[in-house]
Amino acid sequence: MSDRRGVHEIPGEYQPVPRAQDEATPTTTSCCRRPDCNFRLQDERKVCCRSHGYIIPVFILFVLVLIVLLLPWETFHPNANANSPVPVDSPLPCQLELVESLPVGLNYSQGDSHPQLKSTFQSWQLLLGRARTSVDIVSPHWTLRGVDINDSSTGPGDHLFQRLLSNGDAGRPKLRLRIVLNRSQDSLWHADGRILANYGAAEVVGINFLHSKLWLVDGEHFYLGSASMDWRSLTQRKELGVLATNCPHLAQDLAKIFKAYWFLGNNEVPEYWPWIYHTHINQGRPLLLNINKNHTMRSFLAISPPGLATTGRSHELDSIVETIDKATEFISIALMDYSPQLRRSDKLQYWPFIDNALRRASLERNVAIKLLVSWWKYSDPSEDHFLRSLQALNKMREEVDIEIRRFVVPTTDELERISGGRVSCNSYMVTESVAFIGTSSWSGEHFTYSAGIGLVLQDMDYNNNSLRTDLLAIFQRDWFGPYALPLKPNLRI
Repeated sequence: MSDRRGVHEIPGEYQPVPRAQDEATPTTTSCCRRPDCNFRLQDERKVCCRSHGYIIPVFILFVLVLIVLLLPWETFHPNANANSPVPVDSPLPCQLELVESLPVGLNYSQGDSHPQLKSTFQSWQLLLGRARTSVDIVSPHWTLRGVDINDSSTGPGDHLFQRLLSNGDAGRPKLRLRIVLNRSQDSLWHADGRILANYGAAEVVGINFLHSKLWLVDGEHFYLGSASMDWRSLTQRKELGVLATNCPHLAQDLAKIFKAYWFLGNNEVPEYWPWIYHTHINQGRPLLLNINKNHTMRSFLAISPPGLATTGRSHELDSIVETIDKATEFISIALMDYSPQLRRSDKLQYWPFIDNALRRASLERNVAIKLLVSWWKYSDPSEDHFLRSLQALNKMREEVDIEIRRFVVPTTDELERISGGRVSCNSYMVTESVAFIGTSSWSGEHFTYSAGIGLVLQDMDYNNNSLRTDLLAIFQRDWFGPYALPLKPNLRI
């Protein structure tokens, strides 16, 4: 605007500088550059130089258009250096601990051979108690209330539901409670979510093929693991997860995943995810965390399926395969289901990625492999064939060490009347340097179609008192306990 004001303030007696005789006549058509243009009157000056008053606004508009056009550049052309290491001056603080649900009737001796973990119910209660502004929850099932079930084991779920419902009470401070559930499940599994939405306690959206389970509180604390918002996950199923408190850097990266889920609640999967969903924390550039003021670990979040992985986000399958490929001593895995096949409608496809990685680790590097897979009345009998095929490699030579056991949660006729209970839903892997904690079983459809999340934690140096060693101790407790049975051809319950 200063240039424009200067033009208007030119004195009326101003005359153009005379040109030399040999100077070429300007070809411009602007009246202000013509020698016959005088400025004797103010109106004439306005008319004569009116076009110049628009130069700066047009230029500003042009710059704004360029900004709008160039902002999405990273969306269409991901950063080529996305996998380069991120320099960190010092590890970032983070409190992490393992939490679990032990089914009624499943008991371990209270010895010092394994850590005593906080329960899933206690961890969720703690997160609600710490919430000041927001609680975001992702769970495929919302059946906290033990409707039509006369059993004391429904108590924790009923209590948790009432606490969430009270967020809609009038006359009290209200949290921003947002819920993402599984749109593709039968509506019976959504009952609690609908009640919370109708009461004004929460905003609720649904997405297809959801298997992620997480809590995110105030952008600082979170839970990630196998437990769903189902009362059975608190007292009837064996679940394992990680509770993070005062861990803002990892929590804020997890918030980007929740934000993407929330977007999908009302939209289709975009061809390109906008830059606000991108991350710089991944397999090639993990966070450096000071865990519990005790030890340092590298950490990042990975996601399934590939269509939900925004720019910079690692794929869950890639993270699992890389962890197996880098193992040099042992690999211990606990899962609900293990199936190297992919079901597509009526078609069945062999899906060998994880299975091949385990075989490579055993045959090429002599890595000791232990696989603990659940067995209950709903297990697919075809799993046995794949597991026996893997274990049969032991017969090739002495150095091959593959052991497989089935984990069976004890039950009774009375407990069997509770549908959907009495099973271990654990989903984790631990090696000599890495702990991987996930939310889903390992089969082709989980990694190809279903929304799942995995947390990778890697020791910087050997440490016999880290979260990784805690996870290994839990695995060994289960492996050597009374509920892990050797793989048999005709095991049935």
